[in-house]
Amino acid sequence: MATETTNVIQYGSRTFGEIRTDLIALIRQMYPEVLSDFTDSSVGAMLIDLNAGVTNNLSINTDRAFQETQLEYAQQRSNILNIAKNMGFNIPARRPSVTVVDFSVEIPVLGNAPDVSYYPVLESGVQVIGGGKIFQTQSNIDWNSSVSSLGDPNRSIIPNLNTNGIPVNYTITKREVVINGGTSVFKKIINTTDIIPFFSFTLPDPDVIEIEGIYLLEGTNYAATPTEDFTDDKRYYEVDYLAQQRVFIEDGLSSSANTNTNNIKAATWIDITRKFIKEYTPKGYCKLTFGSGDSDVNAFQDGLLKEGVSNRYFLENFLNNTALGEKLKANHTLFVIYRTGGGSSSNIGTNVLTQLGSYTLRVVGSRQELNQQVQRSLKTTNPIPAIGGNDGLSTEQIRQLIKYNFAAQNRDVILTDYLLQVYKMPGKFGSPYRANAFKINNKIVISVLGIGSDGKLSNTSNSLMKENIAEYLTQYRMVNDYIEIKDGKIFNLAFEIDIYAENIADNQIANNIITIVTDSLDINNHEMNQDVFLGRLQKQILNANGVINVIGIKVFNKVGGQYSSNTVTQPISNTNTGEIKIENNTIYSTQDSMFEIKYPEKDIKVLLRKKVS
Repeated sequence: MATETTNVIQYGSRTFGEIRTDLIALIRQMYPEVLSDFTDSSVGAMLIDLNAGVTNNLSINTDRAFQETQLEYAQQRSNILNIAKNMGFNIPARRPSVTVVDFSVEIPVLGNAPDVSYYPVLESGVQVIGGGKIFQTQSNIDWNSSVSSLGDPNRSIIPNLNTNGIPVNYTITKREVVINGGTSVFKKIINTTDIIPFFSFTLPDPDVIEIEGIYLLEGTNYAATPTEDFTDDKRYYEVDYLAQQRVFIEDGLSSSANTNTNNIKAATWIDITRKFIKEYTPKGYCKLTFGSGDSDVNAFQDGLLKEGVSNRYFLENFLNNTALGEKLKANHTLFVIYRTGGGSSSNIGTNVLTQLGSYTLRVVGSRQELNQQVQRSLKTTNPIPAIGGNDGLSTEQIRQLIKYNFAAQNRDVILTDYLLQVYKMPGKFGSPYRANAFKINNKIVISVLGIGSDGKLSNTSNSLMKENIAEYLTQYRMVNDYIEIKDGKIFNLAFEIDIYAENIADNQIANNIITIVTDSLDINNHEMNQDVFLGRLQKQILNANGVINVIGIKVFNKVGGQYSSNTVTQPISNTNTGEIKIENNTIYSTQDSMFEIKYPEKDIKVLLRKKVS
């Protein structure tokens, strides 16, 4: 019989030892006549140990279950992914590697130049293969253009000479970006059982890296993939979340659609109801989820009208329930076009992509035998390694990214957000070579610079690209932010470097210094609003072979003619030569500008002084 006394159970006890001690104390105090032998060999001790073990196990699992709901302490990847999903952060499973490939063809001679009528066009989706990996191009390659689809110069022309020094043909090479992965098509017949809100399914491949398109076609008897029927009115668009109402796509109706340059497409935001979201399971498979609404409201209207419901407001608003997307339709076939690949194994070495898979090369010259020669001459190789492929984010990386994503809330709040958003705009709508965002009188100003076919900076950017940037940012800017997109400034510089040198070959010393200065101001390594620190440059020159001392460095602002019309904001000490008055051993940039040595071979002068015996 239990003795009525104070309960000695300590509800804060959590370990096996603490719980066992509490149970023994409880039995001694409340049931002394039932059990008094607590030695390890007694039956009572066994029952106490069993109860203490079960209680301890429940305590541990309760703690673990709560821990796995907290971002800071969760350890299981599946729980981290669930937290990310609840906070609106969609985690990619894998990343494909990227490299550039040289596509070379041999073009016949016309006079003393290549015959441009035989310049081919290589349609997008070309497969280049090597090291057991497949890479694909993302846009057409046109040998008539000296630049890529993004406006970067990428064409070289090399004559092939006979023994008499006469060109027999020209090897013309286009250097284009390729991305690891191959394209697959998944077909699914939609039955009446699939017409449910938020219908979802998982693609069969474990290495899906991108969804290129989803189309819903009427009928179920498709033996082949009817790509000719893949039109916009049958397409489902990928969105970040099902409540997203608009997507940024090519604007075929724009007045600028046929007047742009560098293959830039006009773009606009459109309202959509046919949409889906893409997620990845903890095991890396791609899961697609569709909407919950029914776009065919006529059937509902007819039924309600028969029952006497004729209120127009009710019919148009309550039945139009596609805010979270449309459900699929029965007796239709869903085609999912997606890319597979990626992972760290796709990071291959140089000169590996030398085989061609499927491709279409069009040549429309007047002589068919020459057309065929050009087609047969197509060769490929990658001059640099493929980089960027990885097997997905680690648990700790996901944890940190969730925090940033939740704080940003998919909107542009600070200047860095605007700048990152500009670079996130799809490349086919234009991609600035350099950009910078700053604020003037409560106005967000984004300055952009392009690059010409000669590899030099250009501040006469395509107006269509600037229109696309402004349109793209409308969905992310703060309500009270006014945005202006304008061309940046180019400050062309020239250098005169006076040095004291050892008594060795003049050309060797001068060429080394010209190379150092050229590399130091290489536009590929500089950004807008980046100053030039002459102290660093002087230190690099001092380390050059043959240089004893740097006597002085003069910097000039080259303006007009072949140069930019922009003048530096620093004072000019000599208006005739354009010499810049150096302040704090620095040439200062501005928020909307970038420095460039346009012609290093003539804009860098080296004065050599030597000791004469």
